[in-house]
Amino acid sequence: MKIVSRILLTASLSATFAFSGIISGVSVIINDEPITLYEVYKYSEQYKVSRKESLNILVKQKLEKSQIKKLRINADLFEVDTYIENLANKNGLSQYEFLNMLKSKNIKIDEYKKEIKDKIKKDKLYRSIYSDKLKTIEDKEIEKFYKENPSEFKIANSFNLTIYTAQNPNDLKAIQNNPMLQPAGIKIENRLVKAETLNNKLKALLNGTKEGRFTQILNIQNRPTMFYIKKKKDFVMLAYKDVKKSIYRVLSKQKENEVVKDYFEKLKSSATIKVVRSPS
Repeated sequence: MKIVSRILLTASLSATFAFSGIISGVSVIINDEPITLYEVYKYSEQYKVSRKESLNILVKQKLEKSQIKKLRINADLFEVDTYIENLANKNGLSQYEFLNMLKSKNIKIDEYKKEIKDKIKKDKLYRSIYSDKLKTIEDKEIEKFYKENPSEFKIANSFNLTIYTAQNPNDLKAIQNNPMLQPAGIKIENRLVKAETLNNKLKALLNGTKEGRFTQILNIQNRPTMFYIKKKKDFVMLAYKDVKKSIYRVLSKQKENEVVKDYFEKLKSSATIKVVRSPS
C-alpha cells in the first residue's frame, strides 16, 4: 500500500507559463472524464514507468471508478477497520500499534483509510467480474504446472548466512542501501543454518530471498535483525500433495487476472475515448 506522495515542482520564472500549459493540458478524455498530462507525468515519475504505460493505467483506473459508481459498490467504516486490523495482525501488531507505526512514517491516517476504502471497493468490483466466469481448475492442470515448473518447488535445507543485528533498524536499512557501511553497534555473524532449526515463517523467508540479497528486517528477540543470503544448499523437491493447494491458488489467481483483463479490454473498446494530446 502506497500513499500518494506530493511532488514539489519548481521552475524558473521564464518557464512558468510553458509549464502551466503542461499541467492544465488534457491528454485523453474517456467517457467525458479528462486525464491531464500532469497526471500522466506525475504517475510516471512516482512509479517509475513509461508515460505510455502511465496513461494506460490511468485509463483503466477511470474505467474502474465508473464501474464502481455504476454498480453502486461501497465500503463502510467497519469494513475498513476490519481490513486494517487483519493487516496489523499479519504484522504481529495491534491495530493501535499499526496505526502508530504509520504515523511514525508520516503517513496521514485519513488518507490511508481512504486508500483502503478504495481498495475494498475495487476488490468487490473484481469479485463481481470473475465470480460467475471462472472455470473449475482440474487436477490435470495442477499436475501439469507442477511437472513443468520444478524450480518453483525446490527448497533449500541449509543456508550460508550473514546475520546482522542492531539496536536501530535504520542502521540495517543503511547497510541494505550500501553493504560497505559498518555502523557502530551492528553485530555481524556468519553462520551455516539448517532449515530444521527454523520456524516455518523464517524458512519461507530465507527460501523466498535470492542469493546475494538481504531479507526484510525482522524483530527477533526484541532486536532488529536481517539476513544476507550467501548460498543455499541441500535442495529437495516438495511433494506434489504438499503444494497442490498452493498451485490451485496460483492458477486461480491467473484465471481471475485473465477474466478481469478481458473485461476491461472490452469495456475500453466500447468507451468513448478522445486523444487530445499524447504524452511524449
